[in-house]
Amino acid sequence: MDWNLIGWLAAFAYGGVGVALPILFPEYRSSGYFFLSSAGLAGLLTVIGLVQRVGGALRTRIGMGRTVLIGGLIGTWLFLTFSIGVAVWLLLQPSSMVSTQPTAAAQDGPLTWYTNLSMEGGPPIGRPVYSLTFLGQNTSQKEVALKSASIISLKSGRKIDLEVIAQDNAGDDRIVPTDEINLIPPGAPIKLIAKFGDPDPNAPGKIRGLESKTFLETWSQFHLSVKDDTRSYRLPFNEGSLMAFFPGMVGPHITTK
Repeated sequence: MDWNLIGWLAAFAYGGVGVALPILFPEYRSSGYFFLSSAGLAGLLTVIGLVQRVGGALRTRIGMGRTVLIGGLIGTWLFLTFSIGVAVWLLLQPSSMVSTQPTAAAQDGPLTWYTNLSMEGGPPIGRPVYSLTFLGQNTSQKEVALKSASIISLKSGRKIDLEVIAQDNAGDDRIVPTDEINLIPPGAPIKLIAKFGDPDPNAPGKIRGLESKTFLETWSQFHLSVKDDTRSYRLPFNEGSLMAFFPGMVGPHITTK
């Protein structure tokens, strides 16, 4: 089989897997980006090999001027392909992007919490809202015990206990309840996870998520409540905190009479 054909098949296969993974399985988003990168590399190597293969023949048959023209067309095609790939990546990426620049909202320590959020799912990728991630850090010089963490809706009073990302004995990241982690060492970053929706009976360990409208009816206004072994923290969040994830759906807007 021709090596160029093999290269294109590999590029399309990796690209298909890279696009499908973040959409069908959001928790494997990073693996999807790896496949997209591999697809781009395979495509680039294939194009380079093709250009080298036909370059001599082009110069001989059609002359240097037309060769330069064809080279320019190929370069334009490569640029457009890269641009489209970046656009696709940006379309998928917002589910893990923060809504604002990191801004410390509680700096009295020992833990510092930030007002920026990241969301898994949501309107940017046409999926239900699966989770919100809250960022913090142990900015003290001592170990800290995380006692509890939750979010409480200011609309309905509903409470969701948060989980935390921690490394297991094998060094892999896991999402576990706050009572299953050791003391937080000095300087360690903290990621708290709020999950939304009922468990998916067809996929053990997965959740269904909440549709955007349902999510906003309860969670467009809430506060984050955290307790450690020395103090409590309370951070308010509102529609302004979520505007980046729900364009045109929250925040002030003009209405008809």
